[in-house]
Amino acid sequence: MPKVYGSGETWHVRFLLDMWRQRRPQFDGLICACIVAACVLLTYPVAEMGFQDDWSYIRTALEFARTGHFIYNGWATAMLGWIIPWSALFIKAFGFSFTIVRLSMLPVTMACIYLFHANLVRFGIRSRNAVLGALTLGLSPIFLPMAASYMTDVAGLFVIVLCLYLCQRAVAAHSDRAAVLWLCCAAASNVAGGTVRQISWLGALVMVPSTAWLLRRRRGVVTTGISLWVMSILGVLACLHWWNSQPYSVPEHILQGPVTAHMVHHFVGILIKSLLCLLLLLYPILIAWLLAARRLNRPAAIRVGVTALVLIVFLWKVRTPDDWLAPWLTHVIQSLMRESGEFPGVTETPWLLPVRAAISVLVVTSALLVGEALLPLLRSKSKNTSRLEPVMRQDLLWLLGPFSLSYILMLLPRGLYALLYDRYLLGLMPLAIIFLIRLYQQVIGDSLPAISFLMLGAFGFFSIAGTHDWFAANRARIVAVEEVRATGVPKTAIQGAFEYDGWTQIEAAGFINEERIEVPAGAFHKNMRMYRLPEKCWHFFGWYAPAIDPKYLIVSSPSSCFADSTFPPVTFRTWLPPFQRTIYVQQMKHDRK
Repeated sequence: MPKVYGSGETWHVRFLLDMWRQRRPQFDGLICACIVAACVLLTYPVAEMGFQDDWSYIRTALEFARTGHFIYNGWATAMLGWIIPWSALFIKAFGFSFTIVRLSMLPVTMACIYLFHANLVRFGIRSRNAVLGALTLGLSPIFLPMAASYMTDVAGLFVIVLCLYLCQRAVAAHSDRAAVLWLCCAAASNVAGGTVRQISWLGALVMVPSTAWLLRRRRGVVTTGISLWVMSILGVLACLHWWNSQPYSVPEHILQGPVTAHMVHHFVGILIKSLLCLLLLLYPILIAWLLAARRLNRPAAIRVGVTALVLIVFLWKVRTPDDWLAPWLTHVIQSLMRESGEFPGVTETPWLLPVRAAISVLVVTSALLVGEALLPLLRSKSKNTSRLEPVMRQDLLWLLGPFSLSYILMLLPRGLYALLYDRYLLGLMPLAIIFLIRLYQQVIGDSLPAISFLMLGAFGFFSIAGTHDWFAANRARIVAVEEVRATGVPKTAIQGAFEYDGWTQIEAAGFINEERIEVPAGAFHKNMRMYRLPEKCWHFFGWYAPAIDPKYLIVSSPSSCFADSTFPPVTFRTWLPPFQRTIYVQQMKHDRK
């Protein structure tokens, strides 16, 4: 029944307040999206060269804008899908530049954060906590750098979050017909959207069937769910068949060889580190549990205190390998900490081992406090109903539980045969954020404390400043390369490091020399030039770029592998210490005059 307002002087005030309460979630979500977009722009993501792997994807977008065809180049393991024609529109409208292509993804970033905030609200997260949860994702040191780039991680997460939102609408639908329509939209959008990053297809293959099972008592839902699942499988197989037949695509096989005991040992370590890194990414929420430590009973407090003390003594007395300290997993966070191996040279990091050890202890201690709060809920039951049910309510459990387990299973081969990068944890952050906030609301209080927002601010500053410095270093590398090229040296005689060399290799040879290329057969040829250098002087991307025969090299610090050149160093300023950094130009020793 619609609300009836009186004719008094304050009726319009009550009307506006009601409108505000109804629209506040949408307004809060829009504010979160705008904050993240503003932070991306603050990083000043301007550099006419690649950022991580995005040079390969940008090249495909440029070729699509020129020819209307998908043209891969031997580096992308992601299909790229819809972001290629999307960005080609921006290239057609504004002309080509690396910056234009990257900024074309800003609306996708905003939509991802807006929808995730809506997901949080629909799962019963209170408004203040929903804002914190959305920004914990959007300002994290793996989301923000990826949002400033043309990498597929944020676009893939957007597809997952969209599928989750549509499934939530199906669960909340008032009629059977509406539930069926929402499920159809979820499956169709996910099959099409998942072409950007294949793991996103778990939405149609797992999340939609799980939602259909949850709604199995509604008329027509089971039949629709089975039909959608079969059609989704057929659609995914058709896309994969097309992808595997494309010249210079790089398919990834689940099983890549025999499994040894050493690989299993490595795999167990990777899983533990992945959990710890995920907890680190969630620390703006996790830190709230430190304040709740006073609620612990005496035995629980003793357990947490003793464990933390043992960990401190262990880190102090035992020479712990660096990779067992925060941030645990390699790639994005370590690059923000100036530990990137993307171009030669020794890069000093201001993150001293005691600092990393202290962060590790705080993360583990906070996780132990969460475990102590969770333990009574797991043990206590009333009439066969666990007290954990308000935290992991049925819709949350079915929509995100099977999806998250499947997501982890799909990452296992990566952890077994290679490395798990920290950015792969983006797909698990939504479930973890929702679970932690709901657990806090159930056990501790309605609103997360102010210290969570302070920690979010610290994380946000680190993400913004680190990404800004990353782009600043790339701009300095371009300056160094152009100084060399101004003397008539061709690009193929300059090793500008991973992202720069990838573009040079494509321009010179048409594709990256990747041994996993299956079409055309025989495209890969081992780069024998690398053996001219001592092993300690190898740079990993040299094997992939045989078209580059470097006379000059851009390095982060002078190396004994090479000789000094006559070109002056390039200095640039950063937001994180040390605030002035330098890039050097060296040359091959046998080329020195």
